[in-house]
Amino acid sequence: MRYIMVLFWSVLLLEMVNFVLNSLAGGGKLNFIIPLVFAVIFTIVVAILDVLMKPVKNSTSVEDSKQ
Repeated sequence: MRYIMVLFWSVLLLEMVNFVLNSLAGGGKLNFIIPLVFAVIFTIVVAILDVLMKPVKNSTSVEDSKQ
């Protein structure tokens, strides 16, 4: 569920950034695909970082019980 919320907010915020930057550049046709691609990439990066940052469980309790 947390990754769905990350995807939702990244899509929302990147679409807003896309709109503002497009307006500053003088208008024109809005591109909806690029922010969606960036949002998916951002969500994948967040998921990978979440997996990498989880602490490794120590097996010391198992080793202590064997002694």
